[in-house]
Amino acid sequence: MLAGAALITASSLAYFDGETVPAFIVEKLPVRFETLWLASLRIHVVAALLSLPLCTVLMTRTLQRRPTWHRWMGRVAGLLVLFALVPTGIVLAFDAKGGGVVTAGFLLSAAIVAWFMVRGIAAARRRDLVSHRRAMRHVFAQMSVAVTSRALLLGLDAFGIDPALSYVVALWAPVLVSAGVAELVSSNVSNLVRFIRPIRLIQPFHLIVRIRREVSDLVVRVRARSLARPVVREGR
Repeated sequence: MLAGAALITASSLAYFDGETVPAFIVEKLPVRFETLWLASLRIHVVAALLSLPLCTVLMTRTLQRRPTWHRWMGRVAGLLVLFALVPTGIVLAFDAKGGGVVTAGFLLSAAIVAWFMVRGIAAARRRDLVSHRRAMRHVFAQMSVAVTSRALLLGLDAFGIDPALSYVVALWAPVLVSAGVAELVSSNVSNLVRFIRPIRLIQPFHLIVRIRREVSDLVVRVRARSLARPVVREGR
C-alpha cells in the first residue's frame, strides 16, 4: 500500500502544475460545475495522498503499541477522510468515467468509508477496541481500492479488455472484494476472541477454586486440632 501510495503521489503532482493541464482533466472538461470540480479534484488528491499513508501506518502493530501517537495520527486521518476525502470524492463521482455504474461504485465506497469511520471513532471514544478495529479494517480496505483498482486496470488493459468494461470491473471488484475480506477477517478475529476469552477466564477460576479447597481443608484441620487439645486435657 505504501508503494502504491508513492506511485499515486508521483503521478498526481501534475495536478498542481499551473503551466500544464493533465490529460485526465482535458478528458473531463467541460463539466457542469467546472470551478467546484477542479477544486474538489485538487482537495481530493491532497487528502488521499495524506490519508492513505496515514491509514496504512495506523494499521501496523508498531504504531498500535504506541497509544498516544496512534490516537493523534488517527484523529488527523479521521478529519481528512470525513471532511475532505469523502465529500470531494462524492462530487467527483458524478463525472466519473464509465457512467452511472461507476458513479454508483464510487458512491458505495464513499458511504462505506464514511459510515465505518464514524463508527470507528465512536467505538474508540467509548474504549470498544474490538469494534474500533473492525470499523478501521473496512475504512482501510476501501482506501486500498485506490491502489488495487489501478493495478487491476493495468492488468485488464494488458489483456486487451474493452476499456469501458475494464473500468467497471476494476472499480466494482476491488470495492466488493475489499469489503468482503475486511468483514471476513473481522469475523474470524471475533470468533477467535470468543474462543480464547472463556479459556482465559476458566483457568484463573479453576486456580481460585483449587486454592480455596486447599485453604478450606487446611483451616478445617487446624480448627479440628485446636478443638481436640482442650477436650483431651479435660479428659485427663
